[in-house]
Amino acid sequence: MAKKLNHLYPDENNYIDLEPQKTGNGKKPQKKTRSGWSRMRTLVMFLISLAIVAAIVYGVVSYVRKEYFDPVDSADSTAVEVTIPKGASLNKISDILYDNDLIRNKQVFKLYVDFSDMSSKLKAGTYELSKNMDFDDLIYALQEGKSDSNVAKVKFLEGLTIDDFSEVLIESGILKNTTRYQEIATSGEAFAQDYPVIADVIAKEAEKEPDQKRKYVLEGYLFPDTYEYYTDASEEEIIKKQLNRFNEIFSDEYKARAEELGMTVDDVVTLASIIEKEAKPDDFSKVSAVFHNRLNKDETLGSDATIMYALGLKNVYNIGDKVNTPSAYNTRQNKGLPPGPIGNPSKAAIEAALYPFEEYMQEGDEYMYFTLTDPATGVLEFNKTLEEHNEAVAKYRPLWDAADAAAGVQ
Repeated sequence: MAKKLNHLYPDENNYIDLEPQKTGNGKKPQKKTRSGWSRMRTLVMFLISLAIVAAIVYGVVSYVRKEYFDPVDSADSTAVEVTIPKGASLNKISDILYDNDLIRNKQVFKLYVDFSDMSSKLKAGTYELSKNMDFDDLIYALQEGKSDSNVAKVKFLEGLTIDDFSEVLIESGILKNTTRYQEIATSGEAFAQDYPVIADVIAKEAEKEPDQKRKYVLEGYLFPDTYEYYTDASEEEIIKKQLNRFNEIFSDEYKARAEELGMTVDDVVTLASIIEKEAKPDDFSKVSAVFHNRLNKDETLGSDATIMYALGLKNVYNIGDKVNTPSAYNTRQNKGLPPGPIGNPSKAAIEAALYPFEEYMQEGDEYMYFTLTDPATGVLEFNKTLEEHNEAVAKYRPLWDAADAAAGVQ
């Protein structure tokens, strides 16, 4: 019997049936099942929720990977030389990698190495790594562990040519034969993609007549310094270290200054290489001023050093009739700069080419000449007029001849 709840529903027709109803046959009615749409709606809501959670998880994972695990710069393949000392702990290795901007976070790297159970497999040695390496790449590289006995120090002196470098590499035991080294230095093609400055030189050479081309495309760009090489280093590895060092030295400031002077990078390096050959560091900026003055007045540079480069001469103070040798490198006969650098200049010479001694460049009172005095001292005398210059040459020529004779130069 249905009981009325009049205190809740005053209307006689409003009541709740507290007793189960029976069907006409006396059986209880079946529960109504949910419709198909209701089930579909639940499934859709579940899938949406799952997608949201997945998106959040993906976002968090992507953020963490980007901030801590990804390479520092996936587009930068420039070699970074790193030395891991003997007995270095994982903490020390992490510090070294972080200080060289090769990892994003020291703690995460240490945890990753420990989790990978690779801590004991990282070895001491000198490595060439790069910012485009991820954790796995770095760990794999640090397992090589080449010992100090496999590393040789090589010192390339300022102003030396690629031919000179070839001799140094033979003497140091890095290379047994420099034929291939000189071949790839001649064309430079192997380095055009990674070094825009070399690509520019190659493009410049392509426009020249054969007798106007430089001997080595890479001459001037193999920065002179002391390097450590593995004794089994390839020719490309040897050269890349020097090119990387050049890129470090020739900064954006230098490029801006070159543009200010109306010079290309190649112009600056070429002029610097001549300055390096003609003077000692104390006189670099003064010699640079003389050369800038002569270039500005459209006069020949008159550098014997460029002729000596073309002829392969070294340590000659009086080249005599050789000054008349026909060559694109003869700056007594040809105006402007020679086809390319005549050696690999130092940072000091590059700076001198960019910042000549201004007191020697005062308009109407320019210094136009310089002369070696005593070869034993390397001191130069600077002159403003041709008459003064000729007097200096006559005065010091006997000293040059004596120095050549003592060296056995004919």
